[in-house]
Amino acid sequence: MDKQERSFTEALESLEKAAQTIGRQETSLEDALKLFEQGMKDAEYCNKVLEEAKQQIEIYKEEYDA
Repeated sequence: MDKQERSFTEALESLEKAAQTIGRQETSLEDALKLFEQGMKDAEYCNKVLEEAKQQIEIYKEEYDA
């Protein structure tokens, strides 16, 4: 994947597809390892996006409660 930002949905779909492909018996070990590595990157990105959204919600809640 290039340096261009992906959407949360794209990363999540990629992660789900990688998990399904890794689970297939016909997937080679080499391919499974590549998919696992990309899946870890996708999971890290998704977690980052979710954490940023959580922080933004906290800011909105603080402003609303004030």
